[in-house]
Amino acid sequence: MPQPLVRAALAGSFLALTMTASASASSDDAWADFQKEVATRCKAAATKDSGVKTWTVSVSAFGSPNFGMAVLTGKAQGGVPVKYACAMNKQTKVVEVAGGEPSGWVAR
Repeated sequence: MPQPLVRAALAGSFLALTMTASASASSDDAWADFQKEVATRCKAAATKDSGVKTWTVSVSAFGSPNFGMAVLTGKAQGGVPVKYACAMNKQTKVVEVAGGEPSGWVAR
């Protein structure tokens, strides 16, 4: 292969690898931002519903195609444990929570 052609091929390969790595990094950053937004919005909604201010939050890394998902656990007055499920619409950012009361979860 002639020298200029080899250089062009190597430069093209390097450029393609660099672009892939930067796209992956920004995608990772975007998912991290999404997860933080789900956690923040879900904590606010669960706090408004329950008055609990300190939460342990588990956020689904990617959610479903339409919703960001989280599970929140905390302690209400008197140390009573509470658990919420939360869904945030990815398009509208509207959040809904369910649960709260200790007897609100049924094992089946």
